[in-house]
Amino acid sequence: MAGSNLDVLEANEAFYRAFNERDAEAMEALWAARAPVACIHPGWDVLDGREEVLRSWRGVLGSDRAPTVGCTRAQARILGEVAYVTCHEVLAAGRLAALNLFVREDGAWRLVHHQATPIAPGQANPEPSPGPAN
Repeated sequence: MAGSNLDVLEANEAFYRAFNERDAEAMEALWAARAPVACIHPGWDVLDGREEVLRSWRGVLGSDRAPTVGCTRAQARILGEVAYVTCHEVLAAGRLAALNLFVREDGAWRLVHHQATPIAPGQANPEPSPGPAN
C-alpha cells in the first residue's frame, strides 16, 4: 500500500524540520538511498546523484547564512509508489514555489527530488479562503 496523503505531508514536514534545525544527519536520512535523486536549489544548476545532493545540503545547513524556511500551502498527491508535494517556502526575503518528490523505500516516503524557485511579483495564486468551521 502506498500510504496516505498525511504520510507524505509528514515526510515533507520532516524535510523542512531538518532544514530549519540544520540537522544534516536527519536530512541525509530523508533522501532515498537506492532510487536516483536530484535537487535544484534556487539559482543553482541541477545536482544529480545522492552524494552531490547531500554534499550540497551539508553546505547549506552548515552555512551561517542558511535561511529559516516556513512551508505553507502544502498539497500532497500520490501516484502509486511515487508522491509529490507542491508548496510555498516562506523566507524573510519572499516566497518560493517548491516541489518535493518522494518514493516509497523500505516502507517510508523518501525524497528523490527537491526544487524551489522564486515566485515573480503578481504571480502567486491567491490564498484560499477558509472553509466553514465544522
